[in-house]
Amino acid sequence: MMIASSSFKLVTSVAALLMAIVSITAGAALAKSMFSVLTPEDVTVLRLSVSAVILFFLLKAWRVRFNRYSLATVLAYGITVAGMNLFFYMSIKTVPVGVALAVELIDPLCVAAFYSKNRSDYLWVLLAATGIFMLLPKSEQVESLDVVGLFYALVAAFFWGAYIIMGKKAGKRFGSKTPSLGLVVASLVVMPVGDSDSLSQILDLNVFLLVVVIALLSSAIPLMLEMFALRNLPTHIYGVMASGEPVMGAIVSFLILGEQLSLLQCLGISAIVVASIGVVLSPFSSRKTVQIEL
Repeated sequence: MMIASSSFKLVTSVAALLMAIVSITAGAALAKSMFSVLTPEDVTVLRLSVSAVILFFLLKAWRVRFNRYSLATVLAYGITVAGMNLFFYMSIKTVPVGVALAVELIDPLCVAAFYSKNRSDYLWVLLAATGIFMLLPKSEQVESLDVVGLFYALVAAFFWGAYIIMGKKAGKRFGSKTPSLGLVVASLVVMPVGDSDSLSQILDLNVFLLVVVIALLSSAIPLMLEMFALRNLPTHIYGVMASGEPVMGAIVSFLILGEQLSLLQCLGISAIVVASIGVVLSPFSSRKTVQIEL
């Protein structure tokens, strides 16, 4: 019975994490579908604001008390959340969702390698860099990729790396309430980049409902699913599955947006995903554990 119960928890946790990945990538694809009506900056403001409200009340974040140090920590964490989301949305305006998600893996991969004592991890970073090179518009196969969009994805990757580091610090202080606090700060940080006239479109019922769906798919739903999965999944299994997010992003964006990738782009994404999995599966005895507060 114990073995059956353990196996059931493992299977349900894997299923929960898969649903979380599908939810996140579907949220990104739906957000991109709004760019014909709103700018990426406007969508970022609306999505973060609605997500903040949902999670603030869902996780009862008003109960948190701050001191000077903890306030500085959550502010820094919120800035990384803002940067990660804003530049990711700016990147997918001109770059396929799957490609942007793959590029975003670069900085977390570098963070993991930085904390590693295993020199072989740097070979995985080199493989990831090769994947990035394969995505650059240097031939007819990838000429459709926008350099500025790729740059925005790299900036988003930088903020994701910072998010991992700051999330660890904030998570120690605020626990499960960390995401809601970070989203409140993030929504305030990005507010100035939104256009007030465009943001007024939130009063349109169709726009409002779509923003709520995106907020749920991108934040509330995956957060709950990932919290469940992390309680039962070994860290390395979680890491390997999370590394497959760009692949799922490419599939979901094809189904929702009709985005198609060239063979070389698929190979570039694959190289980055394999590099990420390689770092995750490197011997844990030779690496300091870097925990991520989701």
